[in-house]
Amino acid sequence: MPVLLDLRGAKSSDVAVGTSPISELQACLHALAEPDHHLESRSWLTRTDESLPRELRHRLTWFAPLWARRRCRLLLPLGPPLDVDLQTEIGRVSKLRQDDFVEAAAYSIQGGSFAPRSAVTRPDEFIAACEARSFSRGELARSLIDDPEAFRCDLVRTLEDSGEEFFAREWERVRTRLRDEVEQTRSRLRALPLAELLSSVSPAARPVQDGRGVRFDKLQDLTVPLRGNHVFLVPTVHGRPHLVIRGEPGFPVVLHYPVAWRGQPPSIEEVRQRLTILSDPTRLGLCRHMVNEAITTSDLARRTNLTRPQVSRHLAKLRAAGLLTSEKSGRYVYHRVDVRQLLGIGVELLRVIVR
Repeated sequence: MPVLLDLRGAKSSDVAVGTSPISELQACLHALAEPDHHLESRSWLTRTDESLPRELRHRLTWFAPLWARRRCRLLLPLGPPLDVDLQTEIGRVSKLRQDDFVEAAAYSIQGGSFAPRSAVTRPDEFIAACEARSFSRGELARSLIDDPEAFRCDLVRTLEDSGEEFFAREWERVRTRLRDEVEQTRSRLRALPLAELLSSVSPAARPVQDGRGVRFDKLQDLTVPLRGNHVFLVPTVHGRPHLVIRGEPGFPVVLHYPVAWRGQPPSIEEVRQRLTILSDPTRLGLCRHMVNEAITTSDLARRTNLTRPQVSRHLAKLRAAGLLTSEKSGRYVYHRVDVRQLLGIGVELLRVIVR
């Protein structure tokens, strides 16, 4: 189920690249709500969660459906320009037309297939659809419908308090990295065709239809036309490994994409290959011998009752998957499992599943 960006009629001049503190704040709030998705940020998440005042923690839990599964469109850039401060972006949320505010909030609260416009036209059905998902979503939906402006005021206050309590310090820490990414992406924008530029923001993307589209491997079945739309490319640190693509009518198209990891992140096919290679019982048995000590091909053959050619073929597959190190010492070559790569498979699997 891919997301397809339809590039027919789109122009590079429609694309803007920049930072968005409200988007990064939403990424932080998502990570606090779903810490198991963000293993590399665990120490920051633990420190931040422990430092939160009890009343703010309660409000973040109350509003969590806005950013837990489907990130709220309100907390992505609502219009140009990018590279403004958090208060300016929160101000745009405060000034948004009420029906647009309700629809944008409703989409994330329900988090399913219920049309967000129905929150305005059929509010009782919208509340029932949210209650069917969970009691907390139902209560949040009811508060949105009963008094949208009070809901908005509470949300804005929560965002402002989050900025003061933890996000302002974190924004100072990460924004240089984000600005560096922005400059690199702007350079690619000047040099690359639009399809290649958009594909460059994620290993889950590739140009299709002879450059007339870009396909993203996401758990959505969605086509987003870019013709006549502003397109914002906004990098994130705390959003890793998630790639968020939003294209609701009336708002700019936003690609909220993670800055590069150290080293090239694996594709889903590369992770699948590693898991397939390790699923073979013979290769798994060889790994058990090589995890604690370096060992030669001949010793592996002797210990496992395989021939040397058989062992060599299995070792070649492990080496191709990046799971084996081999070092020559004198006349012999010693093999050992790369434990760091082995441990990293779980993290890599999580990245490709949740992005």
